[in-house]
Amino acid sequence: METMILAVIAVNTLCAALYALHCLRGGQNPGIALFFAFLPVAGFLFYFVPRRLQKSFFKVHYDRDSLVKRLSIEKGAEEVDLEKALNIVPVKDAMAVSANADKRALLLDQLRKDIRTNYKELLPAEADLDSESAHYVAAAKMEVYSIHQKALARAFQAYAGQPDDSEALGAVLDALAELVDSDLLSVRERDIYKGKYCTCVQAHLVRRPDGVDPARLARHLCYLVDLHREQEAQALWQEQYDRLRQEACYMKMMALFYEQGDKARFEECIRQLQADTSVRLSAQGLQQLRFWLERN
Repeated sequence: METMILAVIAVNTLCAALYALHCLRGGQNPGIALFFAFLPVAGFLFYFVPRRLQKSFFKVHYDRDSLVKRLSIEKGAEEVDLEKALNIVPVKDAMAVSANADKRALLLDQLRKDIRTNYKELLPAEADLDSESAHYVAAAKMEVYSIHQKALARAFQAYAGQPDDSEALGAVLDALAELVDSDLLSVRERDIYKGKYCTCVQAHLVRRPDGVDPARLARHLCYLVDLHREQEAQALWQEQYDRLRQEACYMKMMALFYEQGDKARFEECIRQLQADTSVRLSAQGLQQLRFWLERN
């Protein structure tokens, strides 16, 4: 009797060990083998009999086509949608976590769509460690710079033939402003083109004092302040005040008067802005006005 019990325990232990090995090979948890080892024979019955009954009497039916299609959809979802990824994740972050091939694909995909409007979002990639990705951005910058220069040359050519035409002047000023705002220039180059902008405006104002629309005139004032041409900026502010009543102009002039230490004009500018009901300040403008009031 003892021999039979020992034989059953030995066989049970062997079967438990074999099942544990089977689980390990299949990537499953082999812990159930301990249950079989401590409960000889009965452990196998308690574990396998209910599973067998479930398979025999409670079969789960499924739609094979639905399962196959669902798996196909899940697989497709793993593929990277470059456009969606670019819209959600900043390019700098996307470039940091992507492989070199993915970086290049992302850059080329965006540049093919509209290089003139998409290049700014890609500028952070110019400092990427992948030399080819950085080369794509550098080439895009050169291409956009060339586009801006050609547009500016055409505008100047048209304006030279009709210097009193406000529309021709507007085309020149817009081309210059786009180049200044392009993020393609050094600080010195931006100042050069701002100077050209101001020169064109001032020459036109001599012939036609009302020949420059308020938006372009406001940019002219801001450029004068940026170029530290304070006297010209103050003269323009006084002469064209009614056409310069805009948030950007008020903020520029307050900054100018503050830097000059002209407290009287600074406070006058603040009072003018507070009393000017035609100017609706943006959230940033309100924050900046509060800043000036606190510093006053």
